[in-house]
Amino acid sequence: MQKLLSIILLSFCILQSAYARKEVVDDINDLPLDTLLSVKVDSLEIDSTTIEAPEEVYDKFYYIPRTSTIHIPMSINIPLIERRLNEAFSGLIYNDSIIDDDDLKLKAWKTRNIKLKYQADTLFYTIPVKIWAEKHFDLGITTTDKELNAEIEIDFQTTINFSKDWKLLTHTTILDYRWLSKPTIKILGMNMSISFLADQLIASNRNDFNKEIDKALNEQIPLADYMAEIWMSMQEPISTNASGYQIWIVASPENIYCTPLLGDLGKLTTTLGIKTKLDLFVGNQNPGSRRKTKLPPLKMYSNCMDTIDIGVLTDLPYELMDSVAMDLLKGTTFGEGRHSISVDTIFFYGKKDKLVIGLGVSGFINGKIYLESVPYFDKENVSIKVTDVDYKLDTRNVLAKIVNLFYKKKLKEKLENEFELPLRTEFEMIKEFGRNSIFDTEIFPDIKINGRLDDIGVERIQITPIGLKVSLDINGKLRLSVD
Repeated sequence: MQKLLSIILLSFCILQSAYARKEVVDDINDLPLDTLLSVKVDSLEIDSTTIEAPEEVYDKFYYIPRTSTIHIPMSINIPLIERRLNEAFSGLIYNDSIIDDDDLKLKAWKTRNIKLKYQADTLFYTIPVKIWAEKHFDLGITTTDKELNAEIEIDFQTTINFSKDWKLLTHTTILDYRWLSKPTIKILGMNMSISFLADQLIASNRNDFNKEIDKALNEQIPLADYMAEIWMSMQEPISTNASGYQIWIVASPENIYCTPLLGDLGKLTTTLGIKTKLDLFVGNQNPGSRRKTKLPPLKMYSNCMDTIDIGVLTDLPYELMDSVAMDLLKGTTFGEGRHSISVDTIFFYGKKDKLVIGLGVSGFINGKIYLESVPYFDKENVSIKVTDVDYKLDTRNVLAKIVNLFYKKKLKEKLENEFELPLRTEFEMIKEFGRNSIFDTEIFPDIKINGRLDDIGVERIQITPIGLKVSLDINGKLRLSVD
């Protein structure tokens, strides 16, 4: 009853002031400002019977994680391939010990290291070999077996491609050869040159040489096994401690592709592309992986970008927003003199696409007042802020006039200019996560991955019953090197 009498008294004073000044108005809300300024009331208590809070209502929240795109330019050092190739081809590199099928036994040893050159999609190399052969001769009235010794350099070329099932497709061809020591055999105690015969032997065994080299390359580089292991490991939750929080990233890869393998300036280069959905979790409990998928078929593209574009969802709960706003506004005074109010409490909730700010105040007004706002992303400060702060409530006109007159402008300025929910911490957490768990790491012997995250943006902010759901867009670069 006392509160109601206060409202009646206030209305009576305003009307009396207007009558004394011979002002005629149809609505209290149309009274001039100086009339309201002349009101002599020390304090008002406003409760739900006086100001009705905006309805708390939310749009349905649908979140389908968007697909992130990760491009990884890869460079493979040709000297490393040389080393691996020389390890694969050391000592005896060819052995045909059966003479009955073609009257020939043949062995070949690599005598020096192989040197490589790569142009476009073709590998060129020279293999120096020492050859021993035993040839079965049919002389009509008798037969004899004779040994052959020689040293030769053979020039090869190998084109390299990938199959859809992640196999290394190589095609090796002998381009040329040079005898470093002429092949000879002993007949009747004399060394006789048989270069013409050796040329025929090489020609007849050329395809076997080519196949042996292709086989060795595939055995040394089991690409399908490597990629299957990488694909499965990508789907395991990755955890690290960043900025004092335990965070997890769970990937659900969908597609993988690459560009042709090309050579230039002592490097083999290609770009690997991965499309995946990513979920970010904060907490000590391992969230587990989604249903794991097998390595899909390889797709080839002529070119790809060299960037990564990651989309993740993060939460800004109302409890956090309340705390940040209280630190900013608690004890702050708005208005002047006897018309001033102090903010004692603050709370947030949603009304469709509006963020409602509830203020518990004391002073000239004792109770709650409400403002509506629109959250947005401030890229410069990497934070969520509010704009369009306004007092748009269905309340008694006289009270709306008082709030608009004494407090709205300062409240609006304070909230729009100073209230912010920083996302820099989340960005730094993800960057730290990258440094600790992804970047600057050796994922296999001789295979290192480096990178950085450059920029953060916000694709969407949705107001939900638990707080703001913020869809982050993070950009950067990765690079994988094989040295």
